Amino acid sequence: MRYKPEIKSIQTLEDADRALAELCTLESSIEKIDTQAEREIAKIKERAALEGKPLRERLKEISATLKAWATFHKRDLFKEGKKSIERPFGTVGYRKAPVTIVTSKDTVELLKKLGHADCVRVKEEVIKESLKEFSDEQLAAVNASRRSKEEFFCQTKREQVNQDMMSKSA
Repeated sequence: MRYKPEIKSIQTLEDADRALAELCTLESSIEKIDTQAEREIAKIKERAALEGKPLRERLKEISATLKAWATFHKRDLFKEGKKSIERPFGTVGYRKAPVTIVTSKDTVELLKKLGHADCVRVKEEVIKESLKEFSDEQLAAVNASRRSKEEFFCQTKREQVNQDMMSKSA
């Protein structure tokens, strides 16, 4: 992991070494906590899926049965333009789903051939990878520029901290 440190009292290289060593220790601790949490979360999700499976299956079964019943009795249940009926424990009915358009692989070409190119979306965007080959003058001509930043980082060596701890305890 890389960090942008905000330690206020580093004066020497030894202070920096101590700060990096502390970062190693903190990273290890965080990793252990996160790993344990992920294990526990996975167990909870697995248990919930197992316990909920028969309930979800029953829910689907009852919904399908209600749908079949409502479809069979549609004329009697939904008179006078009604689309749903409210009951003490819920509502059953039919609602108009939004219209969807289904297209095929050749729809775009057929639209163009029939003079409906206005129904075809064309997204234009800059290929920035290609612009990396441009000179600075060429970039300026297309109102683009090259940017680069130098950002400070520190990268820990946890293995070294572990070795140092082992050698001190021996």
